[in-house]
Amino acid sequence: MNKWQADYKRMSGLTWNWIEGAIRLLFRPHLRFCFYGRIASGCKVKTTAILFNIAKRQLGQKYGLEIEFTNIGEGINLIHPFNITVNAGSVIGKNATLFKGCTIGSIRSGKRAGVPTIGDNVTICTNAFVCGGIRIGNNVLIAANAFINFDVPDNSIVIGNPAIIRYKENPSQDYL
Repeated sequence: MNKWQADYKRMSGLTWNWIEGAIRLLFRPHLRFCFYGRIASGCKVKTTAILFNIAKRQLGQKYGLEIEFTNIGEGINLIHPFNITVNAGSVIGKNATLFKGCTIGSIRSGKRAGVPTIGDNVTICTNAFVCGGIRIGNNVLIAANAFINFDVPDNSIVIGNPAIIRYKENPSQDYL
């Protein structure tokens, strides 16, 4: 299964087939955005990649999506996909779930300069902000409106601003 098929399965709950998939692509802009992004990031033909990037950029401007797919693992899930920003340099593992308004950004100077590295099975809820050269572990749930600029261990829930870490086995299980 390629990355796009894994994305499609997570976002629609169905396996990819051409007839149903084409219809869903027509009526679900977040699926179309991911489709264009995955094609553009993996395309070897430069002119085709440019065309898919233009189409992705137009959809992104309409819905406030700023996501580059080069460093994102398979199975991304965009929930209420509006105003989601992901820094192009950040690395996101498999089965990430991003909610409306979340931001994954950089810090340009200081000891935390850089972009985040996010593990597998991570859920970032509404309006959460993750920034800096930090590492978010596997199986992490970042709650709504949390501000994270520090490393987060595996199997954690991060709540609040300033953020508090709580250990929990498989906290993002209900979101996968």
